Amino acid sequence: MLRKTSALLALWALLASPALGFDTFWHSTCTQQVGQQFGFTEDARNVMQLGNFSPDFFGPVSEYAAENLKNNPAMGALNQEVLSENEVRQSAIFLHFDNLGGALSKNSNFDYIFNQLLHSTQSLLADFRTRKDLDDNTRKAVILITLGASLHAVQDFYSHSDWIHNDFNQTKAKLVALPDGAQRAPTWFEFRDQMGNPDKWPFQIKTGIYPPLAGAVNTHTHMNHDNSRLLYREYENPGQPLVSQAKFHAAGPAPAQEQDAASIMRHQQMAVNTAMAASTEWVKKVEENSGAKAAIEYAKTWDLKSTNAKLFHELEAGLAVQTAISCAAGKWDGENPPAEKAALCRTLLESKVNPVATGNQGGWLGKVLGTVAGLGMPVALRYTGRFWAVHSKYNLLGHLAEGIAGGGQYKFAQK
Repeated sequence: MLRKTSALLALWALLASPALGFDTFWHSTCTQQVGQQFGFTEDARNVMQLGNFSPDFFGPVSEYAAENLKNNPAMGALNQEVLSENEVRQSAIFLHFDNLGGALSKNSNFDYIFNQLLHSTQSLLADFRTRKDLDDNTRKAVILITLGASLHAVQDFYSHSDWIHNDFNQTKAKLVALPDGAQRAPTWFEFRDQMGNPDKWPFQIKTGIYPPLAGAVNTHTHMNHDNSRLLYREYENPGQPLVSQAKFHAAGPAPAQEQDAASIMRHQQMAVNTAMAASTEWVKKVEENSGAKAAIEYAKTWDLKSTNAKLFHELEAGLAVQTAISCAAGKWDGENPPAEKAALCRTLLESKVNPVATGNQGGWLGKVLGTVAGLGMPVALRYTGRFWAVHSKYNLLGHLAEGIAGGGQYKFAQK
């Protein structure tokens, strides 16, 4: 039991990376909603959701492990399965709109990334639809996973930047009222359509510096909108204190105020609502390419439950592993989540360290949680076989990052 607890703590240390985007709950919410809007089956939405998780799983999480846990024997197996995917990891870190190396210095940099990512997504989906070397299941999997991963990058822009800190009502592109009485900011493309050349806008967009630097204001820690309480570890400061970052979000139409949970929630939800609108917009823009649209139409009706029981169980396993990992990392909705989310994570985490409770789960979920309990992560990942293996086999994240990154840094087309 002591070894298992120590290993669990090692897993938590691995996963508590500062560079994740919206916490998994919010990424999942955005992705599930857009799937519903476009008529995706439940299974298709869930595969797309696994794809949406992949830039975090293969990106900042594994990057943090590679730098900080190289000699940790408890993580040896995971290192073999995930950290060895160097090409996938090197691509994943560029799919979060983080200010890596201070390279995102003007609005046209962001515009370039958005448009290059759109082109890459359209080209990949169109190509997957017609490739002769893919069986039907693999074809649908790579289409949905690729679309989900591209959505992750789009959503992260609204999480990692100060986009919602701007007073859009002072421009031609106004805030958008939502049916529930809330508001959202215009999306990047909505604003660009109204305001033209991004480098002539009345404000310069900033995104969080990653890795965060001590003494800097616009760090990833200070700027992101990952969880509903804006409560993060300051990895750039001694002791890595877990503190509210609300004081860095006291701008825009829904400013957050220290010690005011309602204002903090409104601020973070404006970022989420804007990311949701941007997710819907993104799929529409991807579908402007006829080949990409045909690919989405082909994959979105996938019904694994009735056609492929084995693959359906792999999908269930993938979702369980995703949730367990996120809870262990304090990245489902922060390290101090609201009560209902805390209860879900507590159930998972208690199952992970209690073999009896895990056994009581039964079925595939119990099997997955049992392997996670013993840190048999490679086995758990193999349960999700097709949905993770496609990343290295087809270099999905690498192809999405083409034209955005090269030589370990952002690259922008010369004008």
